[in-house]
Amino acid sequence: MTVAALLAGLLAFVVMLRVLRAQQVASGVLDTARGAMAVMSDRHISDEEKERRMRRASVQMFRSFAVILGIGIVSLAVPSGIVWAGAALGLYALDHALAVALGWPFILASAGLAIAIWYLLERQRKASEAVVSDDLPYSPLDQALHAYAFASPERHRMLGDMESRLFSRSIDLDQAARPVFVTSLPRAGTTMLLEALAAHRDLASATYRHMPFTMAPLLWGRFSGLFRKPAERAERAHGDGIEVGFDSPEAFEEMIWMTFWKEHYQGASIVPWSADRRDPEFEAFLRRHMAKIVQAKGGAASRYVSKNNANIARLPLLQDMFPNGHFVIPIRSPWSQINSLRRQHLRFLDLHRREPFSRTYMEGIGHLEFGATLKPIAFEGAYHDPAGAEDLSFWLHYWISAYEAILNTLPSGAVIVDHDRLSANPRPHLAMLADRIELTNPADLEDMAKQFKASRLSEPASGLPPALVRRAKDLHGHLKDLALSPEQEIGT
Repeated sequence: MTVAALLAGLLAFVVMLRVLRAQQVASGVLDTARGAMAVMSDRHISDEEKERRMRRASVQMFRSFAVILGIGIVSLAVPSGIVWAGAALGLYALDHALAVALGWPFILASAGLAIAIWYLLERQRKASEAVVSDDLPYSPLDQALHAYAFASPERHRMLGDMESRLFSRSIDLDQAARPVFVTSLPRAGTTMLLEALAAHRDLASATYRHMPFTMAPLLWGRFSGLFRKPAERAERAHGDGIEVGFDSPEAFEEMIWMTFWKEHYQGASIVPWSADRRDPEFEAFLRRHMAKIVQAKGGAASRYVSKNNANIARLPLLQDMFPNGHFVIPIRSPWSQINSLRRQHLRFLDLHRREPFSRTYMEGIGHLEFGATLKPIAFEGAYHDPAGAEDLSFWLHYWISAYEAILNTLPSGAVIVDHDRLSANPRPHLAMLADRIELTNPADLEDMAKQFKASRLSEPASGLPPALVRRAKDLHGHLKDLALSPEQEIGT
């Protein structure tokens, strides 16, 4: 009975460590220490900034050690309570139980058993998460690699800094001088525009081959090339008919913003940026990253292009950072767009419930637009609480607030593209877009016209607040007046 009670206590000890996430807390301490070491060795950071970050890291580590101490106390208290309770019930003598527990045979056996229990529990957890399906085409090995990468943004950043030092002679920062930013509220046609632009010889975008170590595209690109998979295309998880493969361009830029601007993501919504929130260290990292993406593509590529829907929350800052950059902002019929937004939100709520890794993936890459990961941008007048996102009126409020904010912060020279008109008549729109963003060989972009298909327009759903419907119609009309219009240009 004594050994049985001790084994029960051992099992309780291991379970409590897992329930209280001891491994994650300990990993956080190591990540903080690595981050502090990276700060001290980074010559791009001033001494004052290093001192400030080291103080912050010290406070964070002190808190983590306090949490670890608390976990240890609780984890030991539970098995101690089990052993004491058995003795109190007269099942065995407490001093005999202590003598057995402190004996070398039990210590060695319990250590091996604890490791085995931990391994089995971890294996069971991974097996429950590593489900490969049509909605989630990632093998257990892929999922483990992504989970490792997403666990520590600081690890990403250190790898990116190391890469910058290794390739410092070949990185050409001039290739980050005239970037093209495609941004809008989701479901406005940003992905189709990115695919068309990224196919142009002048422009380079991040691709799925840069996952999961997106901040080190040169190093990871060379390493992953040893295990290169064929560029087979399959419909993406959105279920919208758009097919992607390993060479497809995608939006991974947000991972850098999340690493450097953690305070903007701490609440239930994303806090917009102002133009005066400058961070020289972040800006240098982002410029180097852009130049590395261009270098990774090679060939005639000389400019960076990205699709990042969250950039609508920081347009003034981006224009100040990149005065020679170009902003391409697609718009769409509000009724078609909000229906699509709600439909995608419900789809991802279901997917995140069924496939836990899909949520880990979206949180890791900063796609906080739908499902359980939804974090609305805190535009003035928008609903900041995602709890009501299953209601269509939530998305109408959000649509109005987002595009009003875009109009109020629209960069000079920004190009608004009407997705509905572009899809109906792509060739002249693409030619005009190529001219506005100063691409060489505009015909290359025109040749992408075949990928666009006329979109189906929706009417306002019944039950929406009439005042909001009128406001959305007026706003959409104003946006359309500002959009590219090859027809008007021909007529002038």
